[in-house]
Amino acid sequence: MILFIDTAFKETRIAIKKNDIFFQVVINEKINISKVINKELKKLLERSNSCQKDISLICFNSGPGNFTSLRVTLSCVKALGFYLNIPVVKLNSFQILALSNEDLIKQLPLVIAIDAKMNEIFWQLYSNYDDIFLGKISYGLSKKDIFYSSLSDFQLNEHYFIKNDESFLSDYKTNFPKSKEIFVNTEKMKIQNILKLVESSGKKIQEEVDNVNLLYIRDNVALKN
Repeated sequence: MILFIDTAFKETRIAIKKNDIFFQVVINEKINISKVINKELKKLLERSNSCQKDISLICFNSGPGNFTSLRVTLSCVKALGFYLNIPVVKLNSFQILALSNEDLIKQLPLVIAIDAKMNEIFWQLYSNYDDIFLGKISYGLSKKDIFYSSLSDFQLNEHYFIKNDESFLSDYKTNFPKSKEIFVNTEKMKIQNILKLVESSGKKIQEEVDNVNLLYIRDNVALKN
């Protein structure tokens, strides 16, 4: 049984894949996740007629995203991983957006962009499918003009551009007219697709719980860890 936790985006998602059955809870962004995550996980286990010891693998989103919520997730994942002595699959927000739709991962190259606030952009380029399951593959934190310049340097012709905010980078098509722009609504994201791919990818993307950490792209945040 796989447990999935994602607190990087606006809503928190906790999900369980038990055999071929999928259970999920979505927690409103206004709720303090640190106060409810254990309670909601317990409810989800009860709904799936399961207990903690049935969990054989934990998959979680390591960011970038809401810093405080991500720290709560990391604590939960490490505690469960140590207690159950099970491996962890650490995905990041770029991978989550790329893998959320089975059709998207067939369209390469993919450019993923996430609003980093403060007039900055978290972004990542996937040139081929195998890149999605690797670690650092051309990701960065840039101002908009630097982001566009970086993509021009890659000499991308036709490609897919994925973002998680519909109004974000509204002039992208003007700069890259041959690209195909796709908005992934994280509120309607199909976690089932992600967990199926995680399951099929096997041990190559699993990590020991000791090695699990968050993806920090801002240096000043990373130094605080």
